[in-house]
Amino acid sequence: MLDIGRKLQDLREAHGLSQRALARRAGISNALISLIEKEKTSPSVASLKKILDSFPVELSDFFAPRPEGPPKTDAPRE
Repeated sequence: MLDIGRKLQDLREAHGLSQRALARRAGISNALISLIEKEKTSPSVASLKKILDSFPVELSDFFAPRPEGPPKTDAPRE
């Protein structure tokens, strides 16, 4: 199951933005950002596009599955 709120919060925090700063950049309310991150509401496609336009992230990349756990390497084990 896709956790849009958690992914959005992780993305926002990775870019060092507060909810308020992201809301200003996206031209939407701070309350909407908060509700999305708390999984209290789902954003419309238009709202999510506005939010993601604030980052160097495409809509398709946002929905791409993330790898679970630590990255795998081809290094031999000792």
